Amino acid sequence: MKSWTKKVFSKKEKNNLGKTLEKAELIRLDDIDTTREIWNVLQKSGINNYDEFYNVCLYSSIVYNDISILFDNYQTSNSETQVNLFGRLLCMTIIEFLDDINPLIGNSLRKELESNDMPEFIDELKEIGREFALLKRENNIELRMIRNNSAAHKTKKAKDLIDFTKETPFKNLDELATKISVTNNKLTNLTTKIIVKITEIISLKFENINNKKS
Repeated sequence: MKSWTKKVFSKKEKNNLGKTLEKAELIRLDDIDTTREIWNVLQKSGINNYDEFYNVCLYSSIVYNDISILFDNYQTSNSETQVNLFGRLLCMTIIEFLDDINPLIGNSLRKELESNDMPEFIDELKEIGREFALLKRENNIELRMIRNNSAAHKTKKAKDLIDFTKETPFKNLDELATKISVTNNKLTNLTTKIIVKITEIISLKFENINNKKS
């Protein structure tokens, strides 16, 4: 691993960037709240056949928000110690996300889509899963080593821990975080299309019910 290098921002640049990052975080949190509220409404209405899907939506949004916050701090901090810490925590969060996301968008979700007459989304979902799997396969060894030995502080060898805290935790972290973002955006775009379809299905269902009553 190599010693860390990063851009030093001027005070004005840092203030402007801080405001931009804060707005982006608020947008992400608003999206999480909206998804949670929709899911709650469906469950209160006795509609539970989209639970796998909405769980994926919330999980990916929450963890991606964590990744974004860590990456923002990793990029903007002027403290070498903080950059290293945020980098190690980012590596840990990424590998745990990659461990979890493919099982979540796997067989159970695909079966749910099929049972809800939405098979047209399955191929795209599989392709996104392959992209996440490739990112994990390419970076698994180094990310897991950082997670186990320094980010989660599982190592009891102080000299090894010092080595991790003095050097860049992952040499291609900027590139990896960007690839995670791109693939997660594809997942977000897909889930948005599915939400539109779910809304159409439920609206039609209630329209038919109301027509029968009238």
